Amino acid sequence: MIWGAQRSQGVGAHENHRNQIRDRPRISQGQNEMKILYINVIEENVGWGAECFVNRGFLRDGHESITLDYRKNRYHLAKHFLSIEKDIDVLFLQRGDGFPLELLEAVNRPRIFWASELVARNRDQDRLLRSGLFDHIFVRTHTCKNVLVKKGWVSAENVSILLSGFDEVVQYPMPLACKDIDVLFVGSVTPRRRIWLDHLKKEFRIVEANAFGTEMTTLLNRGKIILNIHAEDFIDTETRVFEALGCRSFLITEKLSKENPFISEAHLVETDDLSQMAEKIDYYLRNDDERDKIAACGHQEALVKHTYTKRAEEIVNLFSKYIKPSSQPPIHIRKVKAYAKKELIIKNSQRLKQAFSGALKRIVP
Repeated sequence: MIWGAQRSQGVGAHENHRNQIRDRPRISQGQNEMKILYINVIEENVGWGAECFVNRGFLRDGHESITLDYRKNRYHLAKHFLSIEKDIDVLFLQRGDGFPLELLEAVNRPRIFWASELVARNRDQDRLLRSGLFDHIFVRTHTCKNVLVKKGWVSAENVSILLSGFDEVVQYPMPLACKDIDVLFVGSVTPRRRIWLDHLKKEFRIVEANAFGTEMTTLLNRGKIILNIHAEDFIDTETRVFEALGCRSFLITEKLSKENPFISEAHLVETDDLSQMAEKIDYYLRNDDERDKIAACGHQEALVKHTYTKRAEEIVNLFSKYIKPSSQPPIHIRKVKAYAKKELIIKNSQRLKQAFSGALKRIVP
Protein backbone atom coordinates (compact mmCIF):
# COMPACT_ATOMS: atom_id res chain seq x y z
CA MET A 1 0.00 0.00 0.00
CA ILE A 2 1.44 3.34 -1.03
CA TRP A 3 0.79 6.88 0.09
CA GLY A 4 0.91 8.96 -3.08
CA ALA A 5 1.81 12.47 -2.04
CA GLN A 6 4.68 12.49 -4.52
CA ARG A 7 4.24 12.74 -8.26
CA SER A 8 3.92 9.52 -10.22
CA GLN A 9 6.51 8.72 -12.84
CA GLY A 10 5.40 8.66 -16.48
CA VAL A 11 6.27 5.53 -18.46
CA GLY A 12 6.70 5.34 -22.19
CA ALA A 13 7.32 8.99 -23.14
CA HIS A 14 10.58 10.79 -23.78
CA GLU A 15 12.01 12.89 -20.94
CA ASN A 16 11.37 16.35 -22.41
CA HIS A 17 7.70 15.54 -23.02
CA ARG A 18 7.30 14.23 -19.46
CA ASN A 19 8.88 17.36 -18.00
CA GLN A 20 6.59 19.64 -20.02
CA ILE A 21 3.55 17.86 -18.65
CA ARG A 22 4.75 17.68 -15.04
CA ASP A 23 5.74 21.32 -14.91
CA ARG A 24 2.24 22.54 -15.66
CA PRO A 25 0.49 24.27 -12.75
CA ARG A 26 -2.11 22.46 -10.71
CA ILE A 27 -5.30 21.92 -12.67
CA SER A 28 -7.81 22.79 -9.96
CA GLN A 29 -7.41 26.01 -8.07
CA GLY A 30 -9.09 26.72 -4.76
CA GLN A 31 -10.20 23.13 -4.24
CA ASN A 32 -9.66 21.55 -0.83
CA GLU A 33 -6.98 18.88 -0.69
CA MET A 34 -8.48 15.41 -0.36
CA LYS A 35 -7.09 12.19 1.09
CA ILE A 36 -8.27 9.35 -1.13
CA LEU A 37 -8.14 5.63 -0.39
CA TYR A 38 -7.87 4.42 -4.00
CA ILE A 39 -8.31 0.64 -4.32
CA ASN A 40 -7.45 -0.76 -7.75
CA VAL A 41 -4.87 -2.89 -9.60
CA ILE A 42 -2.22 -0.19 -9.84
CA GLU A 43 0.71 -2.55 -9.29
CA GLU A 44 -0.59 -5.13 -11.74
CA ASN A 45 -1.04 -2.44 -14.40
CA VAL A 46 2.00 -0.40 -13.41
CA GLY A 47 2.83 2.39 -15.81
CA TRP A 48 -0.04 2.04 -18.26
CA GLY A 49 -3.41 1.30 -16.61
CA ALA A 50 -6.15 3.88 -16.16
CA GLU A 51 -5.64 3.70 -12.40
CA CYS A 52 -2.03 4.89 -12.83
CA PHE A 53 -3.13 7.80 -14.98
CA VAL A 54 -6.07 8.85 -12.78
CA ASN A 55 -3.88 8.62 -9.67
CA ARG A 56 -1.31 10.84 -11.35
CA GLY A 57 -4.12 13.33 -11.94
CA PHE A 58 -5.07 13.25 -8.25
CA LEU A 59 -1.47 13.94 -7.25
CA ARG A 60 -0.95 16.72 -9.79
CA ASP A 61 -4.08 18.39 -8.49
CA GLY A 62 -2.58 18.47 -5.00
CA HIS A 63 -4.52 15.59 -3.44
CA GLU A 64 -3.10 12.66 -1.47
CA SER A 65 -3.85 9.03 -2.21
CA ILE A 66 -3.35 5.66 -0.60
CA THR A 67 -3.22 3.17 -3.46
CA LEU A 68 -3.94 -0.47 -2.64
CA ASP A 69 -3.75 -3.21 -5.29
CA TYR A 70 -6.51 -5.60 -4.21
CA ARG A 71 -5.45 -8.41 -6.54
CA LYS A 72 -1.82 -8.47 -5.49
CA ASN A 73 -2.84 -8.24 -1.83
CA ARG A 74 -5.91 -10.49 -2.09
CA TYR A 75 -5.17 -12.35 1.16
CA HIS A 76 -3.63 -9.42 3.07
CA LEU A 77 -6.29 -6.73 2.64
CA ALA A 78 -7.29 -6.68 6.31
CA LYS A 79 -3.67 -6.08 7.34
CA HIS A 80 -3.42 -3.13 4.98
CA PHE A 81 -6.70 -1.66 6.19
CA LEU A 82 -5.50 -1.90 9.79
CA SER A 83 -2.25 -0.13 8.85
CA ILE A 84 -4.06 3.01 7.67
CA GLU A 85 -3.00 5.62 10.21
CA LYS A 86 -4.02 8.83 8.47
CA ASP A 87 -7.58 9.99 8.11
CA ILE A 88 -9.19 9.62 4.70
CA ASP A 89 -11.97 11.58 3.05
CA VAL A 90 -13.28 8.98 0.62
CA LEU A 91 -12.89 5.37 -0.52
CA PHE A 92 -12.64 4.94 -4.29
CA LEU A 93 -12.85 1.38 -5.62
CA GLN A 94 -12.13 0.65 -9.28
CA ARG A 95 -13.16 -2.65 -10.90
CA GLY A 96 -13.14 -4.62 -7.61
CA ASP A 97 -13.56 -8.24 -8.76
CA GLY A 98 -13.73 -10.38 -5.61
CA PHE A 99 -13.26 -7.43 -3.25
CA PRO A 100 -14.79 -8.30 0.15
CA LEU A 101 -18.00 -6.51 1.06
CA GLU A 102 -17.05 -6.73 4.74
CA LEU A 103 -14.16 -4.30 4.23
CA LEU A 104 -16.40 -1.86 2.40
CA GLU A 105 -18.80 -1.96 5.33
CA ALA A 106 -15.89 -1.16 7.66
CA VAL A 107 -15.21 2.23 6.02
CA ASN A 108 -16.93 5.18 7.70
CA ARG A 109 -16.43 7.55 4.82
CA PRO A 110 -18.19 8.05 1.47
CA ARG A 111 -17.68 5.02 -0.79
CA ILE A 112 -17.52 5.50 -4.57
CA PHE A 113 -17.33 2.65 -7.08
CA TRP A 114 -15.97 2.87 -10.64
CA ALA A 115 -17.43 -0.04 -12.63
CA SER A 116 -14.93 0.54 -15.40
CA GLU A 117 -16.01 -2.43 -17.56
CA LEU A 118 -19.28 -2.87 -19.43
CA VAL A 119 -21.91 -4.27 -17.07
CA ALA A 120 -23.20 -6.76 -19.65
CA ARG A 121 -19.73 -8.20 -20.30
CA ASN A 122 -18.42 -8.38 -16.72
CA ARG A 123 -20.98 -9.98 -14.45
CA ASP A 124 -18.51 -10.33 -11.57
CA GLN A 125 -19.29 -6.66 -10.86
CA ASP A 126 -22.92 -7.49 -10.03
CA ARG A 127 -22.28 -8.30 -6.37
CA LEU A 128 -20.79 -4.85 -5.85
CA LEU A 129 -23.34 -3.01 -7.98
CA ARG A 130 -26.29 -4.47 -6.07
CA SER A 131 -24.69 -4.31 -2.62
CA GLY A 132 -26.13 -0.92 -1.68
CA LEU A 133 -22.79 -0.04 -0.08
CA PHE A 134 -21.82 2.81 -2.39
CA ASP A 135 -22.82 6.45 -2.24
CA HIS A 136 -22.19 6.80 -5.96
CA ILE A 137 -21.30 4.56 -8.91
CA PHE A 138 -19.51 5.45 -12.15
CA VAL A 139 -20.31 3.33 -15.21
CA ARG A 140 -19.10 3.31 -18.83
CA THR A 141 -22.31 3.88 -20.77
CA HIS A 142 -25.91 5.04 -20.55
CA THR A 143 -26.93 1.45 -21.25
CA CYS A 144 -25.03 0.35 -18.14
CA LYS A 145 -26.73 3.06 -16.10
CA ASN A 146 -30.18 2.10 -17.36
CA VAL A 147 -29.57 -1.55 -16.45
CA LEU A 148 -28.65 -0.68 -12.86
CA VAL A 149 -31.59 1.67 -12.39
CA LYS A 150 -34.06 -0.78 -13.97
CA LYS A 151 -32.87 -3.57 -11.68
CA GLY A 152 -33.36 -1.29 -8.68
CA TRP A 153 -29.75 -1.60 -7.59
CA VAL A 154 -29.16 2.16 -7.51
CA SER A 155 -31.18 5.33 -7.97
CA ALA A 156 -30.63 7.37 -11.12
CA GLU A 157 -29.16 10.34 -9.24
CA ASN A 158 -26.45 8.15 -7.67
CA VAL A 159 -25.00 6.73 -10.89
CA SER A 160 -23.24 8.66 -13.65
CA ILE A 161 -21.14 8.13 -16.77
CA LEU A 162 -17.35 8.30 -16.56
CA LEU A 163 -15.76 8.15 -19.99
CA SER A 164 -12.37 6.65 -20.71
CA GLY A 165 -9.52 9.01 -21.57
CA PHE A 166 -5.85 9.08 -22.44
CA ASP A 167 -2.71 10.03 -20.57
CA GLU A 168 -0.90 12.99 -22.10
CA VAL A 169 2.41 11.77 -20.69
CA VAL A 170 2.17 8.34 -22.33
CA GLN A 171 0.10 8.98 -25.48
CA TYR A 172 1.26 11.98 -27.50
CA PRO A 173 2.09 13.02 -31.10
CA MET A 174 5.51 12.24 -32.55
CA PRO A 175 5.87 14.82 -35.36
CA LEU A 176 8.92 13.10 -36.87
CA ALA A 177 7.36 9.64 -36.96
CA CYS A 178 7.28 8.02 -40.39
CA LYS A 179 3.75 7.08 -41.49
CA ASP A 180 4.85 3.72 -42.86
CA ILE A 181 1.80 1.67 -41.81
CA ASP A 182 -1.25 2.04 -44.04
CA VAL A 183 -3.81 0.56 -41.65
CA LEU A 184 -3.20 -0.41 -38.01
CA PHE A 185 -5.24 -2.32 -35.47
CA VAL A 186 -3.99 -2.34 -31.86
CA GLY A 187 -5.71 -4.60 -29.36
CA SER A 188 -6.66 -8.17 -28.53
CA VAL A 189 -8.16 -10.03 -31.47
CA THR A 190 -11.49 -11.54 -30.42
CA PRO A 191 -13.44 -13.86 -32.79
CA ARG A 192 -15.60 -10.93 -33.91
CA ARG A 193 -12.59 -8.75 -34.61
CA ARG A 194 -10.93 -11.65 -36.46
CA ILE A 195 -13.83 -11.78 -38.91
CA TRP A 196 -13.67 -8.04 -39.61
CA LEU A 197 -9.89 -7.91 -39.93
CA ASP A 198 -9.69 -10.94 -42.22
CA HIS A 199 -12.32 -9.41 -44.49
CA LEU A 200 -10.51 -6.04 -44.63
CA LYS A 201 -7.15 -7.73 -45.25
CA LYS A 202 -8.45 -8.91 -48.61
CA GLU A 203 -8.25 -5.28 -49.76
CA PHE A 204 -5.74 -3.52 -47.52
CA ARG A 205 -2.38 -4.03 -45.84
CA ILE A 206 -3.24 -4.16 -42.15
CA VAL A 207 -0.77 -4.46 -39.29
CA GLU A 208 -2.09 -6.05 -36.09
CA ALA A 209 -0.46 -5.49 -32.70
CA ASN A 210 -1.23 -5.96 -29.03
CA ALA A 211 0.93 -3.28 -27.44
CA PHE A 212 1.11 -0.90 -24.48
CA GLY A 213 3.18 2.07 -23.32
CA THR A 214 6.00 3.23 -25.59
CA GLU A 215 5.40 0.53 -28.18
CA MET A 216 1.72 1.42 -28.56
CA THR A 217 2.41 5.16 -28.79
CA THR A 218 5.05 4.61 -31.47
CA LEU A 219 2.75 2.35 -33.48
CA LEU A 220 -0.19 4.77 -33.28
CA ASN A 221 2.07 7.53 -34.59
CA ARG A 222 3.22 5.34 -37.50
CA GLY A 223 -0.27 4.45 -38.71
CA LYS A 224 -1.95 6.43 -41.48
CA ILE A 225 -5.29 4.96 -40.36
CA ILE A 226 -6.07 3.41 -36.99
CA LEU A 227 -9.03 1.03 -36.75
CA ASN A 228 -11.39 0.63 -33.80
CA ILE A 229 -13.52 -2.53 -33.92
CA HIS A 230 -15.78 -3.64 -31.06
CA ALA A 231 -14.61 -6.80 -29.30
CA GLU A 232 -18.13 -8.24 -29.16
CA ASP A 233 -21.66 -7.24 -30.11
CA PHE A 234 -21.76 -4.65 -27.32
CA ILE A 235 -21.54 -1.04 -28.47
CA ASP A 236 -18.92 0.91 -26.57
CA THR A 237 -16.61 3.92 -26.83
CA GLU A 238 -13.35 2.12 -26.21
CA THR A 239 -10.29 3.54 -24.49
CA ARG A 240 -8.41 3.02 -27.74
CA VAL A 241 -10.48 5.81 -29.30
CA PHE A 242 -9.08 8.34 -26.81
CA GLU A 243 -5.55 6.93 -27.01
CA ALA A 244 -5.49 7.19 -30.80
CA LEU A 245 -6.72 10.79 -30.79
CA GLY A 246 -4.23 11.56 -28.02
CA CYS A 247 -1.47 10.57 -30.44
CA ARG A 248 -2.97 12.77 -33.18
CA SER A 249 -3.79 9.67 -35.16
CA PHE A 250 -6.57 9.38 -37.73
CA LEU A 251 -9.22 6.95 -36.51
CA ILE A 252 -11.87 5.00 -38.40
CA THR A 253 -14.24 3.22 -36.04
CA GLU A 254 -17.44 1.25 -35.89
CA LYS A 255 -20.43 3.23 -34.66
CA LEU A 256 -19.66 4.23 -31.09
CA SER A 257 -21.97 4.25 -28.09
CA LYS A 258 -24.37 7.07 -27.27
CA GLU A 259 -21.98 8.86 -24.91
CA ASN A 260 -19.24 9.15 -27.56
CA PRO A 261 -18.12 12.80 -27.24
CA PHE A 262 -16.56 13.07 -30.69
CA ILE A 263 -18.10 14.17 -34.00
CA SER A 264 -17.80 11.92 -37.03
CA GLU A 265 -15.99 13.48 -40.01
CA ALA A 266 -14.71 16.23 -37.69
CA HIS A 267 -12.68 14.40 -34.99
CA LEU A 268 -12.75 10.83 -36.33
CA VAL A 269 -14.77 8.79 -38.81
CA GLU A 270 -17.59 6.46 -37.74
CA THR A 271 -18.92 3.72 -40.02
CA ASP A 272 -22.20 1.80 -39.97
CA ASP A 273 -20.92 -1.59 -41.11
CA LEU A 274 -17.96 -3.54 -42.47
CA SER A 275 -18.63 -2.53 -46.07
CA GLN A 276 -18.66 1.17 -45.22
CA MET A 277 -15.48 0.78 -43.16
CA ALA A 278 -13.74 -0.61 -46.24
CA GLU A 279 -15.02 2.30 -48.33
CA LYS A 280 -13.74 4.86 -45.81
CA ILE A 281 -10.34 3.19 -45.56
CA ASP A 282 -9.99 3.32 -49.33
CA TYR A 283 -11.09 6.95 -49.51
CA TYR A 284 -8.87 8.29 -46.73
CA LEU A 285 -5.78 6.38 -47.84
CA ARG A 286 -6.07 8.43 -51.05
CA ASN A 287 -6.80 11.78 -49.34
CA ASP A 288 -3.93 12.70 -47.07
CA ASP A 289 -4.94 16.33 -46.44
CA GLU A 290 -8.47 15.47 -45.29
CA ARG A 291 -7.10 12.70 -43.12
CA ASP A 292 -4.58 15.01 -41.48
CA LYS A 293 -7.14 17.76 -40.88
CA ILE A 294 -9.50 15.38 -39.05
CA ALA A 295 -6.61 13.91 -37.04
CA ALA A 296 -5.52 17.40 -35.92
CA CYS A 297 -9.05 18.41 -34.86
CA GLY A 298 -9.58 15.13 -33.04
CA HIS A 299 -6.34 15.52 -31.14
CA GLN A 300 -7.14 19.06 -30.04
CA GLU A 301 -10.59 18.02 -28.81
CA ALA A 302 -9.15 15.08 -26.90
CA LEU A 303 -6.31 17.10 -25.39
CA VAL A 304 -8.62 19.82 -24.06
CA LYS A 305 -11.43 17.64 -22.73
CA HIS A 306 -10.51 13.98 -22.47
CA THR A 307 -7.21 13.41 -20.69
CA TYR A 308 -7.13 11.32 -17.52
CA THR A 309 -6.08 14.53 -15.78
CA LYS A 310 -9.51 15.90 -16.68
CA ARG A 311 -11.14 12.64 -15.57
CA ALA A 312 -9.40 12.92 -12.19
CA GLU A 313 -10.78 16.44 -11.85
CA GLU A 314 -14.31 15.20 -12.68
CA ILE A 315 -13.98 12.41 -10.12
CA VAL A 316 -12.81 14.76 -7.37
CA ASN A 317 -15.67 17.16 -8.13
CA LEU A 318 -18.05 14.26 -7.56
CA PHE A 319 -16.28 13.30 -4.32
CA SER A 320 -16.79 16.81 -2.96
CA LYS A 321 -20.57 16.38 -3.14
CA TYR A 322 -20.47 13.49 -0.69
CA ILE A 323 -17.72 14.43 1.74
CA LYS A 324 -18.98 15.80 5.06
CA PRO A 325 -17.34 16.40 8.45
CA SER A 326 -17.39 13.23 10.56
CA SER A 327 -16.46 12.44 14.15
CA GLN A 328 -16.21 8.72 13.38
CA PRO A 329 -12.84 7.09 12.76
CA PRO A 330 -12.28 6.37 9.05
CA ILE A 331 -11.98 2.61 9.59
CA HIS A 332 -14.12 0.43 11.89
CA ILE A 333 -11.29 -1.60 13.41
CA ARG A 334 -13.48 -4.31 14.95
CA LYS A 335 -15.12 -5.08 11.63
CA VAL A 336 -11.76 -5.30 9.87
CA LYS A 337 -10.39 -7.65 12.55
CA ALA A 338 -13.48 -9.83 12.19
CA TYR A 339 -12.87 -10.07 8.46
CA ALA A 340 -9.18 -10.83 9.05
CA LYS A 341 -10.20 -14.19 10.57
CA LYS A 342 -12.29 -15.04 7.51
CA GLU A 343 -9.47 -13.89 5.22
CA LEU A 344 -7.07 -16.33 6.93
CA ILE A 345 -9.50 -19.20 6.37
CA ILE A 346 -9.85 -18.25 2.68
CA LYS A 347 -6.07 -18.01 2.33
CA ASN A 348 -5.47 -21.43 3.92
CA SER A 349 -8.23 -22.97 1.82
CA GLN A 350 -6.61 -21.60 -1.33
CA ARG A 351 -3.25 -23.04 -0.28
CA LEU A 352 -4.83 -26.46 0.21
CA LYS A 353 -6.44 -26.29 -3.23
CA GLN A 354 -3.12 -25.38 -4.82
CA ALA A 355 -1.31 -28.17 -2.95
CA PHE A 356 -3.95 -30.72 -3.98
CA SER A 357 -3.83 -29.54 -7.59
CA GLY A 358 -0.03 -29.83 -7.62
CA ALA A 359 -0.12 -33.33 -6.14
CA LEU A 360 -2.75 -34.41 -8.66
CA LYS A 361 -0.61 -33.20 -11.56
CA ARG A 362 2.34 -35.23 -10.27
CA ILE A 363 0.20 -38.36 -10.03
CA VAL A 364 -1.59 -37.86 -13.37
CA PRO A 365 0.89 -36.29 -15.83
